[in-house]
Amino acid sequence: MAMGMAAGACGAMVGCPAEVALIRMTADGRLPLAERRNYTSVVNALSRITTEEGFAALFRGCIPTMGRAMVVNMAQLASYSQAKGYIVQQFQMQDGIKLHFCASMISGFITTVASMPVDIAKTRIQNMKKTVDGKPEYKGTIDVLLKVSRQEGVFALWKGFTPYFCRLGPHTVLTFIILEQLNQLYSRHVLGVESKGSGL
Repeated sequence: MAMGMAAGACGAMVGCPAEVALIRMTADGRLPLAERRNYTSVVNALSRITTEEGFAALFRGCIPTMGRAMVVNMAQLASYSQAKGYIVQQFQMQDGIKLHFCASMISGFITTVASMPVDIAKTRIQNMKKTVDGKPEYKGTIDVLLKVSRQEGVFALWKGFTPYFCRLGPHTVLTFIILEQLNQLYSRHVLGVESKGSGL
């Protein structure tokens, strides 16, 4: 869990500028014409954000982005190995792609439940504009979660659960199946050992 969190935090910090550009370009079409940013490309978005709002704006929402990545990695890795162990113990399923698929689907579901609130907070912070008095709409992740819960209800933190799971579920399945196969190939061809499992 700790290694997954550390890897997620590092990757999210490096990728934050691209994430900001993605969020803004995706949301642009839903804004009124007068409020649209009309970025022509990722490079255009990054350069305009830097010149119009300053370099620090590229890292707006960096903390919640890192938080989301930490939650996703931690939940994926921990729940996958636990689900795998449970399936083997309860259903005596042999190690193989079928086991990896079932465990990773469970992992994808748990990861979706755990990460959606943080993802909503991250998206809203990255996409927010300043209010009329010049103050930002949200102060941070906790502020977003509290405001969304109060104004839209607690279950609004999981709004869009099905499409989110439809994206994260296959991603988790492919990640772990490929990882398991690569680990087995490494054990067999590099270490010269016939591996019975990946150690995950």
